[in-house]
Amino acid sequence: MSVIYKILYQVGLTPWEGSAEQARTREQISGMFDREEEGRKPPYGPALDLGCGGGLWSIELARRGWQVTGVDIVAKALRTARERAQKAGVEVRFVQGDIAALRATNVGSGYRLLLDFGAVHGLKEAQREAVGREVSAVAAPDATLLMLAFPPGRRGPLPRGMTGAEIETAYPGWTVTEGDALDADLPRIATKDGQPHWYRLTRA
Repeated sequence: MSVIYKILYQVGLTPWEGSAEQARTREQISGMFDREEEGRKPPYGPALDLGCGGGLWSIELARRGWQVTGVDIVAKALRTARERAQKAGVEVRFVQGDIAALRATNVGSGYRLLLDFGAVHGLKEAQREAVGREVSAVAAPDATLLMLAFPPGRRGPLPRGMTGAEIETAYPGWTVTEGDALDADLPRIATKDGQPHWYRLTRA
């Protein structure tokens, strides 16, 4: 999938950002962030955005009072993310690297909140399990992972998706719950096998 994303960023085709900017999607995700912050005051602690792309959600978390690191393998996406963060007046550390080898990127550890808003569900099984090991290594004991995943299906170059059972396999030692369906208008090719869902994972 990394090759496909590199090509898409190179030609400026990033449809996932369009859905992320829909008002009701942002409201839904804001509610998820509210839940993680409930009863606490900023700064909320370290957060890690896996496959951060152009940095939309990294920047949003930083605005809210998280200490954010975003990781992506695509250099052009990270250039966009840094420009956006500077324009927004927030501090985010963006790191180029493979989310299946987080420790090699020196991102550090102790992350209380982790985001996967569409990165892992496009990977092969061995890569998913590698991400699971790396996430467990850098996450705090009380960490939460918020994850978006399509249901399995054939969507051409789009991510093939994951079942709840596959998520559990990729993240042993985490408790996996399914939340709401993604509230967004998506192309038919993306939803023909079902609407993407949010999952909340906590460490057991």
